[in-house]
Amino acid sequence: MISFLKVEVRPAGIIALRSLPQSKMRNAFRYPPPSTLIGALAYPLLHIAGDRTETLEPKRNARSSADRIRPLIKWATVKVSGRPRVYGSILKINRLHRGSVESAVTSFPMAVMYGESDYTLTLLYLLNDDLIRASEFSVKDFERAAWGISRLGSRESIVSVESVELGKGRIMEKEIAETAYAFPLTGKKVQGSGVVQGVVDWKEGIGKYSKARIIVMFYPEGKVEVEGRLKVIDVGEEVVL
Repeated sequence: MISFLKVEVRPAGIIALRSLPQSKMRNAFRYPPPSTLIGALAYPLLHIAGDRTETLEPKRNARSSADRIRPLIKWATVKVSGRPRVYGSILKINRLHRGSVESAVTSFPMAVMYGESDYTLTLLYLLNDDLIRASEFSVKDFERAAWGISRLGSRESIVSVESVELGKGRIMEKEIAETAYAFPLTGKKVQGSGVVQGVVDWKEGIGKYSKARIIVMFYPEGKVEVEGRLKVIDVGEEVVL
């Protein structure tokens, strides 16, 4: 058995997650990657421990403070109701620098999540029970922190937590399964619609991505059927891969 944390959140309207690395031609993720989900939970969890730092080793190999809790999470994934639309706004920036006015143009990419559909996101975390027991945190701390999630990534990506569920799931091996949660695509066949998205391998560290390995993820639009050598975990009445 493995502990899972299921958090349903409602976005305020947009999810602005810039894909990295990139040039001035910025792109936005349509769906939040695992590193963003871990960062969203790390912010309130580290506050419980009284840690307000934003980066680790800032003078050398700078990493996000979310990297502190990374070993405590075995997997993080998401289920999204509705299909976000990706847009980009062009912004003009003016600043006063040493007595002179400077102007620049930049872009603001975002995934829009408002309109006729009632958008919700379900964040799903599989916890490393053994390492949590040996850490300064408890599983209950993770549940408490989940209620404190306020944004996904950028400050514009405000969310409100609607519900939190802490439970235990069974680990099973199957050849066919149905799921609505995002999963790594390599070695699997999928029947159903969704979006393929390349994300950084968060297990190598969170916060420095210029040389990070890329994982190909499949984000289902609704429930899809997956075939392959699967490791499946039941989380209530749903399953994740």
